[in-house]
Amino acid sequence: MPSCLYGSRGLAVASGRGGLVTDTTGKEYVDFFTAHGSALFGHCHPRLGAALSEGSARPWTIGMGFDDGFRSDLMEKLGSLLPDGKAYLCNSGTEAIETALKLVALFRPGRRRILALRRAFHGRTAGALSLTFNPHYRRPFQSLLFDVEHHTPENLASAIDDTVAAVFVEPVQGEGGVHPMDPALGLQVSDACREAGALLVADEVQSGFGRCGAMLASSLAGLASDIVCMAKGVAGGLPVGVTIWKGSLGDFPQGTHGSTYGGNPLVCRVAHEALALVTGENLCGQARELGTAFRARLEAIDSPSVKEVRGLGLLVGVEVEGRSAPVVRALQERGVLALPAGPNVVRFLPSFAAEPAHFERVAQSFEEVLAVGNPA
Repeated sequence: MPSCLYGSRGLAVASGRGGLVTDTTGKEYVDFFTAHGSALFGHCHPRLGAALSEGSARPWTIGMGFDDGFRSDLMEKLGSLLPDGKAYLCNSGTEAIETALKLVALFRPGRRRILALRRAFHGRTAGALSLTFNPHYRRPFQSLLFDVEHHTPENLASAIDDTVAAVFVEPVQGEGGVHPMDPALGLQVSDACREAGALLVADEVQSGFGRCGAMLASSLAGLASDIVCMAKGVAGGLPVGVTIWKGSLGDFPQGTHGSTYGGNPLVCRVAHEALALVTGENLCGQARELGTAFRARLEAIDSPSVKEVRGLGLLVGVEVEGRSAPVVRALQERGVLALPAGPNVVRFLPSFAAEPAHFERVAQSFEEVLAVGNPA
């Protein structure tokens, strides 16, 4: 019997191309769910498909002790996102966060306090779950978790002193309701970390790699990060996580961390091509323009059910009157895939492949759902 762990959307996807998917009955959907944002380039992108085919003709996995040209170039380019940066490759966002936690322990020995934000979501493994705020995720495993202080964005900077090892921040809180960090607050947090010698860790698992209109959304949120974590769309949806840190901080001593599959040549070949797409096709600029226009279109919906439209680039949330899950189900019935972000926010995660007509279709469907009332 299948596990109830993920529930079911009642939809079997048979095919997809660009910003659309088709189910086994032949019904077409605009995909603004994109596998929780990991299908950042849409489906079956020709250049990523060609890279995957090329990579599959070579050894898929060789171990990190052996050199690979695409991997080396990828790590060098990702590392360059921070000053003299170093990069570590793993398989997921939560692994990237766990890597960051181990770096914090190495670089700030003796400091015990870890700070994060209320509404934060950083993953479900033990260390990442300790950083996650929602008691629904934490409560069953509380005995395994370590203490983390969760603060409001407004109070975070004042809580930072020389006893703090690290501060973990999402430039845009996704699961927590799509809340972009106010750049003024981001600057305050950055200054407080610098003065106290605390490490600032940006969780860019969902917001990074161009989705929000810059390679790192931290740059739009006033965050001068020491460590950055990315995942999801870095290889177009193949499993990958990345942790990047300033080279001046130091490095892992040999043998203190590792991953069997992380940095495998197959995924690195695709991620290498994905990075070339983001940097060479002005996808960050497109994300800014399309996201701004989409939010304006949603804000123009004349409905008392729309409480607030929030977001940055192609990470958009609409706070609605009532529960968000029924709205998401009703959208699916109309051929639009979205997802909740907490109890009252509908989240839209369009890919780089989404076209203007797709955005309009989603907005019209959303307007229709709200016009008939929030379904029970």
